[in-house]
Amino acid sequence: MAPSPRRRLLLLSLAVVATIAALPAAVVALAEHNMTDAEALVQLKKSFTNSSSLSSWLITDTDGSKSPCAPGSHEWHGVVCSRGVVTRLRLNGLKLGGTIDVDALASFPSLRSVSFARNNFSGPLPAFHQIKALKSMYLSNNQFSGTIPDDFFANLGHLKKLWLNGNQLSGPIPASISQATSLLELHLDRNAFTGELPAEPPPALKSFNVSGNDLEGVVPEAFRKFDAGRFAGNEYLCFAPTDAKPCRREQTVSSWSRRLVVVVATVLVSAVLLLVALRACSSSQKPSSRARSLDMAGFEEKPPVYMVKQASTTTQKRSTSWLGMRPGSSLGLGHRRAASAAKVDDLSSRSAGDLVMVNESKGVFGLTDLMKAAAEVIGSGGLGSAYKAVMANGVAVVVKRARDMNRASKDAFEAEMKRLGAMRHANLLPPLAYHYRKDEKLLVYEYIPKGSLLYVLHGDRGMDYAALDWPMRLKVAVGVARGVAFLHAELASHEVPHGNLKSANILLAPDFEPLLVDFGFSGLMNQTQSPHSMLAYRAPECVAGHLASAKADVYCLGIVLLELLTGKFPAQYLQNAKGGTDLVMWATSALADGFERDLFDPAVMAAWKFALPDMTRLMRVAVDCVEVDLEKRPDMKEAAARVEEVVRTALATVRERREETGGEGTSQPGDSASRSSHATYVRDGSIQRITSVGERSSRRGSSDYSYGIS
Repeated sequence: MAPSPRRRLLLLSLAVVATIAALPAAVVALAEHNMTDAEALVQLKKSFTNSSSLSSWLITDTDGSKSPCAPGSHEWHGVVCSRGVVTRLRLNGLKLGGTIDVDALASFPSLRSVSFARNNFSGPLPAFHQIKALKSMYLSNNQFSGTIPDDFFANLGHLKKLWLNGNQLSGPIPASISQATSLLELHLDRNAFTGELPAEPPPALKSFNVSGNDLEGVVPEAFRKFDAGRFAGNEYLCFAPTDAKPCRREQTVSSWSRRLVVVVATVLVSAVLLLVALRACSSSQKPSSRARSLDMAGFEEKPPVYMVKQASTTTQKRSTSWLGMRPGSSLGLGHRRAASAAKVDDLSSRSAGDLVMVNESKGVFGLTDLMKAAAEVIGSGGLGSAYKAVMANGVAVVVKRARDMNRASKDAFEAEMKRLGAMRHANLLPPLAYHYRKDEKLLVYEYIPKGSLLYVLHGDRGMDYAALDWPMRLKVAVGVARGVAFLHAELASHEVPHGNLKSANILLAPDFEPLLVDFGFSGLMNQTQSPHSMLAYRAPECVAGHLASAKADVYCLGIVLLELLTGKFPAQYLQNAKGGTDLVMWATSALADGFERDLFDPAVMAAWKFALPDMTRLMRVAVDCVEVDLEKRPDMKEAAARVEEVVRTALATVRERREETGGEGTSQPGDSASRSSHATYVRDGSIQRITSVGERSSRRGSSDYSYGIS
């Protein structure tokens, strides 16, 4: 039966009332959706903490709410425009925290790429899957945690690149990844994902990495097109189950069994600790009559002892059994506290091969000579521990125990080491020898007493720092540029010819001539470890997910130049640590605002004010080298040529100044009291130390603090 006219009128009235009630919400939603680009960016910034790096994100009286992409608008840091609209946000490495307002991001209909890598965001993964037009998301190296929603990938048909590596995400990998039909790159490594891999990968997937998680099960056939290293670090994930490597965890033992295990383990640990204490007491009552020899019987690794500028003449504690390792390592032959020197040759004969000499400039020696040498720990870094060893003939060398060098086959490794050892250049320190093991390699270099540029610039600031005046810094700058340019010519086939250029890997000869070390390793390092061990792989383009190239070395050269000019410790050298100065942002902003005078090391400016124009020119070269846009960044040949030209002009200015004043370059000609103002600045400490307590603490905690330790 049809409703009566009165009933129809009542229903129509109710519908009108409901529509009117919904209007305010609809209007608000429309208003939010129609926010201007400037307003949306300001709203996004409000969701961040520690957002001082985004001080340029503001609506000025001059621009009003003009779009950041409009002609004449001031620059909004990290905002990339194309054809008058916002298409990308590059906010990596800014130490941002808080949350990410996805609703604000959704206000940019043309947004195709976001990069929040290397920040301090935490908590659940934001709902980026609501922005369906995104093609690239770079969220690496934050602290995102929790699980990825099951439907995260269901509506991301346009997504091509997703980098979530280096977070704390857990739970299973959603099966919906197979629905991301355009996905080319998926990096989930170094998280805490559990469970099995999905049955199918995205159909277009070309780059995939789940290493360093807690996955289990058999790798599905569809995923086996990817290199095995992309699945490493998952204890129970395997291509085929074997007795040695099961693909499933054992079933959880009963509560009673767990208690029994805990009790037994406690008793065993107590017994071992008691035995160690008794042996320590026994050893303290029987002092050795002579210095201990070094052997391969066993090694107890100690925390790094950062060496001073020059080895002390007083007796120092030596590390015994320094080539031996704890049980289970590549060089270990069982654990013993000490072994007689008479057994060294026998142990050497049982090790896999001797040293292979690739450079005989310091003579010829073997593994036995190193094992008999007195040695001390001088540091550790991305490649591993390093030791100074003084052999019986008086030759001092540095031995580096390198990890994560298994990318190349043994033949390829040996060929590359011979190639590196044969290199000759005034600003290179090639390896002398190597010892090959499958899991670990020994690399032997000449010992350089003065240490690294890192130590001289940021260490205890003694006489070497006092000598590092403006002309000496020019010498270091041009030497580094020449050395790395030579590498780029000789190792042009390498993806990154040096790969780890930083002040810790620039040693200083007695005359302050810089010597580059640890170059040419880009083809030897495990790809998953390169970003952690090698500075070039932290260049902006690498963090954004692109492959490393020779221009990553140019970025590293720019950091070194900024470090020389400012005297500041670069935050770029630190990983997941507070401290240092973001030299790239500081220098770029200061030059843009005309405050370049504030950038330079006061210890240099105190005596060389007349050189400010030359300092500024070199600063501009450095800033160009750290340019984010690869197209604008010079190649190494051009960068080195520009450094050469600036240094040549600057040294000519210094010579002219000295001829005019009859002495050192000073700000007041003829004033003999100010001629040594740089040394006076260092000696008297008349100006407060440049670096903060936090920065110095970070430097001292840095593993590559003292001596060319990669």
